[in-house]
Amino acid sequence: MFKKKTLYLTTAVLLLAPIAAFGQVESPFKQGVREFSIAGSGASDESFDNTGFSTSFSLGQFFTDSLEGSIRQDFTYADVSGEDDFRGSTRLGVDYHFGTGRLVPFLGGTVGFLYGDNVDEQFIAGPEGGLKFFLNSTTFAFAQLEYQILFDDDDDDGRFVYGIGLGMTF
Repeated sequence: MFKKKTLYLTTAVLLLAPIAAFGQVESPFKQGVREFSIAGSGASDESFDNTGFSTSFSLGQFFTDSLEGSIRQDFTYADVSGEDDFRGSTRLGVDYHFGTGRLVPFLGGTVGFLYGDNVDEQFIAGPEGGLKFFLNSTTFAFAQLEYQILFDDDDDDGRFVYGIGLGMTF
């Protein structure tokens, strides 16, 4: 029992030590500051016959030192068995950022529109949250999770949208 606890504690310290080594940064979040972020992913089979990729862009502005409004654009493309499939969503979001250090959690919500091939075009909205990790005073890595409620889909209550990417303030 003691060995297991020691192993877990040692593993946690080793994983968290690089984060602590970065130290603190001054919060770049000030009223009027803008933010741009991008995330992407892709997948293919071994012969590159079935391929898909997606990318997300976001442009935001801070209304206060903690409250940010943004516009987001997602694109998804898939070529599966010779059939092309394109989907997109455009959303407006509002997020409240907690804290001013290197790790900054945020919570908020979005509202927008989902469109494209093989999808019921419809309005979407829902809560979101995430975490920004500042690499320096203007550049950050982020992870974000969003739950989208689909307004016109009787068979489905919603979907999760998640991403990992990079961003910068200016």
